Amino acid sequence: MSFLSGLPLISIALAVMLSGLIRLIQSSQLRQRVQMGMTSVRELAELSGIMDAKELQDVFGPPGMNRIWSHVTVAAIEERRELAGYLMSASRLHTFSMLAALAVLIFPHWSLQLVLMAAALIQTGAWLSASQLPK
Repeated sequence: MSFLSGLPLISIALAVMLSGLIRLIQSSQLRQRVQMGMTSVRELAELSGIMDAKELQDVFGPPGMNRIWSHVTVAAIEERRELAGYLMSASRLHTFSMLAALAVLIFPHWSLQLVLMAAALIQTGAWLSASQLPK
């Protein structure tokens, strides 16, 4: 017997899939901006999970002209990533969430529904972390 069925199951699965897709697209765009040398506070904060601008400066050094960190690479950001950074920008987590949502729609087993709940918590954590980003 499953604890989710019908409309709640479909609603949660679709919300997780949509959230995961949005987070994948957004983190991909942020990584492209870093690779182009246009790394601002927003990109650094979201990819690393470090929310304080002063702490970003301590970790990645001072910005150059126009408050841009052109010397920072994606690899350097990812090696200093905190939990919030993983929740917001880890492609594997968001891909896992989308696959879990798809799997539970195909095979509505209670164990997959628990995995879907974990994926929903991951997505919720990502959006809550993103709400704390510096403006």
